[in-house]
Amino acid sequence: MPDPSPVFDRHYEDYLKQLAAMDLSAVGSELGGEVTDTPEGVRVTFRYLGRTYHVSSQAILRPDGSRAGYDACIVLCRYLIMGRDRGKTASGRNTKDNTEWVGFRDLKESGPLTVYFKDNVESALTCVLTGKTDAAKAICATLEGRVPAIDLNYDLVMEIPCLPQIPMLLLFNDAEDGFPASCSVLFRGDVETYLDAECIAMTGYRLAAKIKKVLS
Repeated sequence: MPDPSPVFDRHYEDYLKQLAAMDLSAVGSELGGEVTDTPEGVRVTFRYLGRTYHVSSQAILRPDGSRAGYDACIVLCRYLIMGRDRGKTASGRNTKDNTEWVGFRDLKESGPLTVYFKDNVESALTCVLTGKTDAAKAICATLEGRVPAIDLNYDLVMEIPCLPQIPMLLLFNDAEDGFPASCSVLFRGDVETYLDAECIAMTGYRLAAKIKKVLS
């Protein structure tokens, strides 16, 4: 997704103000981040789809010191802000058990983003993965993916850590005997207590973009 500057710059500054107003150390630790006290203040380090990001109330940065891209900044900030409020909002959401895998369309707030997710994530992955299952397994490994301990009849079954509390399940069947290839990306049932639907869609898009970049 392209950076929608200068609108993004305004949102970015607003998010940083919200981070400054919270106990970043406590929230970041609870969400699985690595908390570090620096001379500038608390910094929380997260792995987001195989890449490291440093989050503070001053900036969201890559390890080389450059500002993170649009989707990473938004997703990481929302992850922390919703993590802060999770205890207050989780009880009001009709969320499923956190051991259950659900499709994006099954999320309570997926709404009009359902078509976007189908077209730009699952259909896009279907196109790029067709005939390349073995290569896809290697790519998923670079994203710290693993084969989960569940018995599913797919050519590719890979659990990929999006963020510490948000795994993604990639399921793919290649074309065979007249059946077309198909791909699904699932999330744990409690994902909406960690990210809103727009950010969840962003994570799917980013996963598809990473895999497509290598395989195309």
